[in-house]
Amino acid sequence: MGKRVEVLRNRLLAVDLLKEAKAVMTYRELSTITGIDETVLAKYVNGSMVPSAGQAERIVKMLLSRLNPRRVILERAAELEGFLDLEPVLSNPLYLKLASMEFYNRFRGDDVTKLLVPETSGISLATAMSLTFNKGMVIARRRKENPRIEYIEEHLSEPPSIRRIFYIPRASLTRWDRILIVDDIVQTGLTLAVMEKLARRANAKIVGVAALVVVGDEWARRTSITRVESLVKLTRH
Repeated sequence: MGKRVEVLRNRLLAVDLLKEAKAVMTYRELSTITGIDETVLAKYVNGSMVPSAGQAERIVKMLLSRLNPRRVILERAAELEGFLDLEPVLSNPLYLKLASMEFYNRFRGDDVTKLLVPETSGISLATAMSLTFNKGMVIARRRKENPRIEYIEEHLSEPPSIRRIFYIPRASLTRWDRILIVDDIVQTGLTLAVMEKLARRANAKIVGVAALVVVGDEWARRTSITRVESLVKLTRH
């Protein structure tokens, strides 16, 4: 992506984020958060103006700081005495957009061409990220859904009873793709290991993993992927 195109895209992404925030907040609240006049914000939201590159960066930075999905996850975990409930983020368009923008900022220089996500709980995050990155999404399914197409199948089995099997259409990934694996939570690494196998079978390059939460380091023993980005990192007790 050319530099000028990327800058324009970042400006438009800031407007999208503002529109999502405006659905649940007033212009006065948004002005307090961003430090931008209410009338100017209104022009951004209604499309009569586009923020400059600097203003766009400020909008994204300030909204991410104030409306941080990480805080929502941790507060919800505190309410439930440590139980992880990601639904407040996974079901909320604004927090999905914020999480997507955070991961976009982290991986924007990696030339991602496809997002790979295992069904089912991470699909809403991957969908939001697909729109933010403007890249295609491949869903790894637990069964072959179309008997007329060819699939790549990979699995991981560990005694006594652990087994993960996933399928993707063979044509969905190629050796020219640069893959970002997306999931809601990385914990044991079992699913992540199968996603890695699927990408390798397609000869695609894995640039990293984006997850809302990473728990412990057990996952690192099952995969060779070293770059795993998350909003929340928790230690296992």
